[in-house]
Amino acid sequence: MKRTVIRRDEMLTAQLKLGGQPIELAQYASTGLLAIAVGPRGNGKTNAGLLMAEQLAAQGWISVLIDPESELEALYGAAVPDPEALRASLDARATPIVVVSAKDASEFVPYGRVILEAAEEHRKPVFVVIDEGQLFSTSSRAKSGDVGEAADIINQFAGRGRKRALDLFITALRYTGTLQRLLFANKNLTLIGCQEDPTAWSALAPQFKGSQIGYSDLNALSTGEFFCFSRGGVEKIRMPMAKALKAVAPKAKIIHRALPSTFNQWTRAMSEIPAERLEALTDPVVSLLGAVAGLTSQQMVTGISALQDELEARQ
Repeated sequence: MKRTVIRRDEMLTAQLKLGGQPIELAQYASTGLLAIAVGPRGNGKTNAGLLMAEQLAAQGWISVLIDPESELEALYGAAVPDPEALRASLDARATPIVVVSAKDASEFVPYGRVILEAAEEHRKPVFVVIDEGQLFSTSSRAKSGDVGEAADIINQFAGRGRKRALDLFITALRYTGTLQRLLFANKNLTLIGCQEDPTAWSALAPQFKGSQIGYSDLNALSTGEFFCFSRGGVEKIRMPMAKALKAVAPKAKIIHRALPSTFNQWTRAMSEIPAERLEALTDPVVSLLGAVAGLTSQQMVTGISALQDELEARQ
């Protein structure tokens, strides 16, 4: 059957507002959207997917939430009872956000097939959110049966979605080992959250080449904070909470990390900072940063002393 060339007209005026500069999706009209969030459990990856799903659903997409933990029904309504119901929902396009309960690869596969079939037939914008990407690992030992088929389906989302108006968001605990290489090779919107494991830096470092961002910067990120890589560049953002999640989330006081106060604490903090960045800390810059951070006079004196000592030690 002949088809017309797909036009992603909905992307020409659509935006994502993730806490930084608005991301204009016109930049993604020729490629589609393949977004990945990387970080440890509890740092806000799921919220990022829900926020994007809500915003795109309000702009003409049907957002399909793959829910492995059976948590999203309380936020967005009951999950579809079976793949046929999902197909009917994608055909009718009357429900902007659809929840699919799939605890593992075997439960996901029939729903994944339906999504592919509907995208092939209708070619109208669909945004799929897959939480817990490690459930679909494609290691040589695991790529068999339903796990392998689930991984193949997700790879088809990534590889064939561009011409079927199928956009994808997926989360991962680590940058390598939990997702397929095809996803990482073709991603065009990346969110990297707090990293507490120094060994993960070697895999992440190429992302930050030329940005002067180091492991210590990632380690200092709070829950909900990410470095966002988009077509517009790299930006540190604080992700707002999705509307449905905000309605049920308990209010919590933001805990800020304590700044160094002793000479040894300052020395340890500076040990991982490149020399060129330390050398850029002139007296006016130090005074300004100290005032913005609210440092006490004693912290300032100790920090300046540690800075001078560190610079002398590196000469």
